[in-house]
Amino acid sequence: MQSPVTGKPMKLVKEPGIKLSFRKEEFEITYHYYLCDDSKEQFTSDELDRINQVQVHNRYREKYGIPFPKEIKAIREKYDISASKMSEILGFGANSYRLYEGGDIPSIANGRLILAIKHPKDFIKQLEASAHILSEKELKKYTQRAEYLLEEQKKNAWDIIFSKHIFTNEKENEYSGYKKPDYTRIANMISFFSRSISPYKTKLNKLFFYCDFYYFSLTGFSMTGLTYKAITLGPVPAQFDLLYSKLCDDGLVNIELELFTNGNYGELIVGLQKFDELLFNSEELGVMKKVLEIFGPLKTNRVVELSHEEFAWIDNNEGKELISYPKYAFDLKNI
Repeated sequence: MQSPVTGKPMKLVKEPGIKLSFRKEEFEITYHYYLCDDSKEQFTSDELDRINQVQVHNRYREKYGIPFPKEIKAIREKYDISASKMSEILGFGANSYRLYEGGDIPSIANGRLILAIKHPKDFIKQLEASAHILSEKELKKYTQRAEYLLEEQKKNAWDIIFSKHIFTNEKENEYSGYKKPDYTRIANMISFFSRSISPYKTKLNKLFFYCDFYYFSLTGFSMTGLTYKAITLGPVPAQFDLLYSKLCDDGLVNIELELFTNGNYGELIVGLQKFDELLFNSEELGVMKKVLEIFGPLKTNRVVELSHEEFAWIDNNEGKELISYPKYAFDLKNI
């Protein structure tokens, strides 16, 4: 960006620890701005204003347990109800639910109510309380749908518990990059990389790390919803062995053992499905291509060495701690 004062290019500054206000509260973020070296004035653009605002809103949602737009939409869609009807059932304004799906932040009370009806039992209670505004046909239809989901929940109880263990943080918070994890997207990313290179598990873990943290630096959200921790070989998805085993069991990837000359084995993770680019937006596709371009040609050991230069690993390696997206994504060294 050119300085409005001098017309010269300005330096992009990412300053951590800056507090911005939202709904009468202050939240600490990494504030983005351009600095004019000559005048020492600060300037922002629409893009920087957006990343600053997203950080504040994410912190607010995380603090009060308010669901994010995609989850708000998913909760409604699983009950096969329109946004206006859901607003009516929950006692919101006529267009409120639709606005929440579009990005408006609910009040704390409304946010928690939406999160509560994620569970079919609680949604049935809301239906019963709203029986007077529903037709007999509507009440029966929505109740039957909730009861069906309740039964499915019981049948899939083990998978649900296993997934919670794999993803460590199912909640949309600073350790998941404010996104829900999704097996299909993760498997497709593996397909994207394995069609160009044959990544060993160790290297693949770093490709995921750089995709997620770089994308977060651009948008304030991760790509996969994976939680990362620092171990000897660099940043990795917290339960990567369980994750790849689950994807293998589901027929989404294949794990191939390769014998090295030193007698050790390496695990190649290969995607089994055709990469579906429609699952990703243009910015996500750009991030994956950039990560592949930078790290794809490198040997695994070199990628590990580069990951050891990241503060995300340096600060958390000793205790093998989880890595915060907002704390480390804006200060990547190698991308």
